[in-house]
Amino acid sequence: MVYFLLGTLSLGGLAAIYWKKHLELGQKGSWGSFIRREVLEPKQVEMLLLTPEQQKILKDTFLSAEAFFENGDLDEAERLYVQVLSLDDNHLEANMRLGLIYLKKQLAKKAEAIFRKVLSISQKHPLALSNLGFALYLQRNFDESKRVYRLAIEADPSRAGRYISLAHVYRELGEYQDAISMVQKALSLEPQDNEYRLLLAETYCDLDDLTPARTIVQNILKHEPPKSGLRRMARVLLKRIDNKTDQQAVSASLNF
Repeated sequence: MVYFLLGTLSLGGLAAIYWKKHLELGQKGSWGSFIRREVLEPKQVEMLLLTPEQQKILKDTFLSAEAFFENGDLDEAERLYVQVLSLDDNHLEANMRLGLIYLKKQLAKKAEAIFRKVLSISQKHPLALSNLGFALYLQRNFDESKRVYRLAIEADPSRAGRYISLAHVYRELGEYQDAISMVQKALSLEPQDNEYRLLLAETYCDLDDLTPARTIVQNILKHEPPKSGLRRMARVLLKRIDNKTDQQAVSASLNF
């Protein structure tokens, strides 16, 4: 996965710290020839007949693009990946990298088009499904994002981050019980992840189920380092829980 914050986006509550885990890169070198060897039927794609010279140009251009991508020069990497695709439009790694660049640049519509293209070649590609779900989320197309993330989990249920991604979509749709279920599944895979625990606490708080919310936050505060960002966010959430508890007490006294 690639870790970065989309700081200009309004994701609500504590969500921003979790979205840094949304983009999935996969293992380096794992995308390219796999799709043609194991996924595509011969009738599904017209294989490009490249001369040896063109094949060398494609390989060299792709390796140069990879170097710029790894060094964070996204503009030059984008230019070179486009060159690769001009020689082989179905080059899986170049398409996937280009989609990631568009997501990093917050060009969600362009990213959506790229990942849909990958999925037209490999219909159950879990990384493409997951990143398409993120592109749709950024466009606030939550119903379609939910559908796509479910497909990503069906294709590969081993990634905790996908359950967290789907949990965020459920939260945006107001489907908090489903969000809780997804976070719990993520924690069954990565039980020590305090970011996931904090999301679970926030979702309980949204449901006004304050007892489990408080218990989770207090446990996080016991184990997080004193100056960690997550600890600061846990304190913010604890204050919110305290305020809600006071409001519930006032409401109960008035009703009495």
